[in-house]
Amino acid sequence: MLRWKFASIFPLVLILLGCDKKPAGTPIADVKGKVTLDGVLLASGKIVFDEGPTVPAAELDIKDGVYSGQVQVGSKTVRISAYKDPPLQKGPPKGPGYDTMQVNILPPKYHSASKETREVKAGGPNEFDFAVTSK
Repeated sequence: MLRWKFASIFPLVLILLGCDKKPAGTPIADVKGKVTLDGVLLASGKIVFDEGPTVPAAELDIKDGVYSGQVQVGSKTVRISAYKDPPLQKGPPKGPGYDTMQVNILPPKYHSASKETREVKAGGPNEFDFAVTSK
């Protein structure tokens, strides 16, 4: 009888402990680089290093074409975004957030449909430059 109780509780304990892809003490590393848009340093934006749903993504600011920060070590999908205010429209507002919605000026291949990857290494160097285009 005791074996059956143990056998039924053991899987529950494993679920509660979790089976994360990376242990809690996953090393982090410094990353830095430049981002250009059509050959010119990107004024401002965001760059995200994402490993998937089980590992927190690192989002870094891009300012004057340069970014730097810390990212967990491993293979990452890179997503780059740059936003601008939409053109003013005439007429009454068409719903909540109408006048505050910003538009991503980069094509989806750099953010939502990105296939760009980089390997962040514990010992570095982790300097990644990106030349993106508006087309």
